[in-house]
Amino acid sequence: MKRTHDSQNNSRSIFKNMMILATGTGFAKIVGILSMPFITRIYAPEDMGALAVFASMAALLIPLGSLRYAVALPLPRHDALALNLAVASFIFLIVITLISTGFLFFAAEPIMSLLSMDKLHPYWWLLPIAIFGAGLYEILNSWAIREKAFKPIAKTKVWQSILGAVTQIGLGLIGLKPLGLLIGHIVLQTTGILSLAKIFTVKWKKYRAKLSWTKTQFLLRWYSDYPKYRLPSQFLLVFSMQAPLLFSAYLFGAETTGQLGLALMALALPVSLFGHTTGQAYYAEIAKLGRKKPQKILKITKNITLKLFAVSIPPFLILFFLGPWIFEITFGSAWREAGVFASILATYLLLQFVSAPIVNALSIFNNQRMFLSINIRRSVLLITVFTIAYFYSFSINTTLIIFSLVMSIHYAIVTLSIFRVIRKECL
Repeated sequence: MKRTHDSQNNSRSIFKNMMILATGTGFAKIVGILSMPFITRIYAPEDMGALAVFASMAALLIPLGSLRYAVALPLPRHDALALNLAVASFIFLIVITLISTGFLFFAAEPIMSLLSMDKLHPYWWLLPIAIFGAGLYEILNSWAIREKAFKPIAKTKVWQSILGAVTQIGLGLIGLKPLGLLIGHIVLQTTGILSLAKIFTVKWKKYRAKLSWTKTQFLLRWYSDYPKYRLPSQFLLVFSMQAPLLFSAYLFGAETTGQLGLALMALALPVSLFGHTTGQAYYAEIAKLGRKKPQKILKITKNITLKLFAVSIPPFLILFFLGPWIFEITFGSAWREAGVFASILATYLLLQFVSAPIVNALSIFNNQRMFLSINIRRSVLLITVFTIAYFYSFSINTTLIIFSLVMSIHYAIVTLSIFRVIRKECL
């Protein structure tokens, strides 16, 4: 009875922390949405294209920063050990930033030419800045998650969005194009470093005398699955996020891709808002329990999964039956097709929403190999779907129906597999 009560308290704690993060992230998303009509009127389409390529390249390079060791910061039982891992992550970040700078110095021009983005070449030096800034924020954010400092994290999300939008609009108005977009994107990724650094500094002053090369070596070996499996997983994750639009552009043209882009952006909002924040809160809670308490982790995971499923049913039904109408009213009659696409993809959204947070359980049990296999399987399934669509000349609607069905099955299997891992630890 006591165990059930404890798991319910932990579950409530997760949802309380989730709401703190969701409030900050939600306000940040609103600011971003409200700023878009101004940004699209200041910058030309080719400027937005430069931003898209810059953001994609940064997204691929940023995970290299700490070799994903930053993700493991909430896991060590003692703060002194975690501090050793944080310092190692910071050193890796500096080294990778320097290597990236040297590589881009020589390779930026041919890469930009290959991507038909010659106008982006003069600003290649911003990429190392983006890598370092976003990597540093990730390290400090992971430490804040360890400390369950969710209010400061939420505040950084709000300020990132506000200052990012103000920077992009302000610099655009004085004619810095596309530079304003690029600088604004960096601001969007890095604002809040100083406020999160204050949280880290408290433990730095307390435990810096316990920094040890021997301890650091031990930690790097203990969490070696992160660079081995988590790092390539992140690359596959970025690929899987971008691939539907890339395949759509190749198979169905720019206009259809634009409709699909809006649909995916709208569908990503609840996942990024609640799925990501729930995942952070869930991760912080179970990291404190550790892998030696799998029974409690199993109870918490069951509670979270059931609650997420219950919460997601109403928006799923609304989107499934009223998607075209909602998009037409919200975005205008020209975007009705995006609503049709969103309706088709709603089932896949439901199961992704439920499975996304609990994937963090794999980190507790140091099962990064499974995390990699999940991302490999998703990428292979995605490529297979669009390859079949190409050879059989499927329409966009037929392709998306198959894609949604395949991805729904994938995420259902992922959820069951994670429960299997936790139950195995309970034996």
